[in-house]
Amino acid sequence: MRTARFLKVAAIACLVFWIGGCGLNPQNADRDLNATLPEVKTTIFSEAIRGLGRMNVIYGRGELRVMAKPIVDQTGTSLPTQGEIPQDISEMVKSSLNGIGGNIVYVPYDPEFMLNTAQTGYSQWGEKLLPNVVLVGGLTEFDRGLVTKEKNLNLSGTAEELGVPMGLDFEDTSKSSLASITLDFNLIDFNTFTGIPFMQAVNNIKVHKTLKEDNLGFTVYGQTLGLRGQIKKVEGRHAAIRLVVQLGIIQVLGKYQKLPYWRLLPNAEPDPVVLDAVREEFYSLSQVDRIAKIQEYLYIYGKDVDVTGRLDSKTRNAIEEFKAERGLANATPISEEVYLALFENLPLDFQAQARRKAVDSLLADYRKGLSAVAMREESAPRRQELAAPSPKPAVKPELGEVKLWLNKSAFKIGEPLEIFFEVTRPMFVRIVTINSAGQLSTLFPNPYQNDNYVRPGRTYRIPPAGAPVNLTVGAPEGTDKIRAIASLEPISADALPLTESGEFVPGAAQKFATAGAEFQVLSGSQSQAALNSGVAP
Repeated sequence: MRTARFLKVAAIACLVFWIGGCGLNPQNADRDLNATLPEVKTTIFSEAIRGLGRMNVIYGRGELRVMAKPIVDQTGTSLPTQGEIPQDISEMVKSSLNGIGGNIVYVPYDPEFMLNTAQTGYSQWGEKLLPNVVLVGGLTEFDRGLVTKEKNLNLSGTAEELGVPMGLDFEDTSKSSLASITLDFNLIDFNTFTGIPFMQAVNNIKVHKTLKEDNLGFTVYGQTLGLRGQIKKVEGRHAAIRLVVQLGIIQVLGKYQKLPYWRLLPNAEPDPVVLDAVREEFYSLSQVDRIAKIQEYLYIYGKDVDVTGRLDSKTRNAIEEFKAERGLANATPISEEVYLALFENLPLDFQAQARRKAVDSLLADYRKGLSAVAMREESAPRRQELAAPSPKPAVKPELGEVKLWLNKSAFKIGEPLEIFFEVTRPMFVRIVTINSAGQLSTLFPNPYQNDNYVRPGRTYRIPPAGAPVNLTVGAPEGTDKIRAIASLEPISADALPLTESGEFVPGAAQKFATAGAEFQVLSGSQSQAALNSGVAP
């Protein structure tokens, strides 16, 4: 009998030691506070931030000056939650912007500092750099308890039936929760203080929080021994926000600079906004300039080509080699497929940076050659005049012509409008619309066609093919006018040769090539026959 009782008591004791040996004893939790040295703060996007600057250099995008306004918590939960998320993340944004480099320059936003330096006479504002764009945004969502889970394990028992005053109680509790944080970024044009279409980034990150609590107690001979421990693990929410800050900056500046920034991010998909902009760039170039751009990319890619604008044998061979490497056997040499493949696959190493510097000198020579050709074309009438047997008065270089037409001549309010135009020689073109109320709006250039130096040999369309928006007809009803003005020199918006009613000024219009079109704006109740005939009832 004694032997059986001894074995049961021993079994209970072994159970107690087994629980502790399995790591359930909360007193085994590591609680040492080791002294550590400061370390550099890095994230999975730190290298991508630096890579964006290198990419900006390799793609030859030029300098971009960025100012960031204060970026703060817009949800109002940072204070009630005792700082679970930061109230102001402006410093994170500044550090990320300043860490890019590569001709992307951070311009501080500090009105108080600017005012103080001006008052003390230390500022020479003519030497200060103004930003091109302003980064605005904030933390827009913080959901603390999207998912909450709790698990409990309880064990208890006594050994009183054995004549031994011993009891055992064990409790194990596990809790977990999931929070969601969202950060919005937008770019604003510094000159106009207006938002830039599609230049925005909205990113969300999930943050986990877990709590584990163990309680162990047993009683021996009337004395109670209790063990209690608590382990709490929380993913750093401030560190998580730093990640979405870096990601958002890479996205929004990558879009603005028209860079394949997704190559810098793990498991990222190509951005359709950037790819559409590159397609628009390809179709806006003349055939000669398309070849020159492909030669530029081939050179940076590592191929032995010259930038000439001519599809010579070296260029053909380099394109065929590239097509074979990228599985583009069926693509024509000067095509959208080849252009996009080159754009997305330029090397991002220091050798490519060196090749960018070398190809810039080749591009300078190419542009000089184009200028020389243009000058020869401009001076040809003058040379013919000097060679004539009798003197003739000097004549102005021929302006060329601009042609303009619409897809229809009558539209219901809200219907899409398409505008087409061509030129007979390279010229700057500005196109405006004047509605029946006398309101004037610029249609070309626009955010999707910001280069208004157009070339002959192709038909331009507003909006461009593949653009994510339509140009729709608006109220009021009546007759709307479309006016195209073309010139050999850039045309400012305040120098248009138009009257208030949208007619060309006879004297001023002689300096420009002009074209016009008109269309009827009809209400939705007007007949389909009127639309088909183009005449208002």
